[in-house]
Amino acid sequence: MNKWIGLGTLALLAACDAPQAPMVTGPDGQPRIQISTSGLTCYNNRCLDINPAARSVRQVGNRTTRIPRNIDVSSGSVTAAEFEQMGIAASLAGGVGSGNR
Repeated sequence: MNKWIGLGTLALLAACDAPQAPMVTGPDGQPRIQISTSGLTCYNNRCLDINPAARSVRQVGNRTTRIPRNIDVSSGSVTAAEFEQMGIAASLAGGVGSGNR
């Protein structure tokens, strides 16, 4: 039992330690999250593998899915609300063993 509590605590600390993506100012003057081109983009303790060229997003442990149509990633940045929406889509994609192939 203590092993699982320790493992859970370690996982929580690792999640809190994720480096946050740099914030940039968009053309409208609003803060935006810069998408990492070489790995995970992390914001608010959530990390996503975003591929703007393929318009795909993946959460670690889940399948890759399409970025929602209403989100424009061509500028290389997204708003916090768009990042959250992509995170929800990535979470719903399911893991390796779920769903049909």
